Amino acid sequence: MNKNDMKRQQRFIKVVRRRMAKAGFECKMVDNHFIVIKDGMPFEVEMWNVPGWGKRRVHFNLSFACEGMDQVKIEGLMWLTSECNNHSDYTTTRFLRDHFSCCVETTVRTAKEFVREFAFASKQLGFTYQNLNANYSNIKERFVEQPARRPIGFLADRYMAEEEKNEECKLVAQTYTTFADEMQSIQRS
Repeated sequence: MNKNDMKRQQRFIKVVRRRMAKAGFECKMVDNHFIVIKDGMPFEVEMWNVPGWGKRRVHFNLSFACEGMDQVKIEGLMWLTSECNNHSDYTTTRFLRDHFSCCVETTVRTAKEFVREFAFASKQLGFTYQNLNANYSNIKERFVEQPARRPIGFLADRYMAEEEKNEECKLVAQTYTTFADEMQSIQRS
């Protein structure tokens, strides 16, 4: 992005912030990211100029986490994300290991269009958020993360590496003969 485009972008953001303030929304710039706060929920806004069109590509993002996500299998959270994407025409939901991110993509020409598109995007993101929260308790029950279990049977020796370092285990293992030891002594004789 060249210097003129940067200045044009900054002027546009300044006009948008004024319009948004008149509409009753709080706007901030944090680390070169444009943030709009509505009802305590921060919406991150990303903008790019579309060359030759006089339009700007705008992404309205809402990131959030659900309670106890670390206790749910990743497959369940991915399934929930897929369901949200299947049932929404306007939002794209992503699962990013520790939180969800919903996005509405659009284009605007003026600050007035920006305010109108933000109102639409916040409504759609709210529907997606409500849908995800409504289905989350069901997913949480169906995809419970089970604690790691030790396998039983012949593979148990691989998983007893820490126990084998214990001297008592070594002594017990040396005093009792195994089936394999008995077979080797029979074959030798």
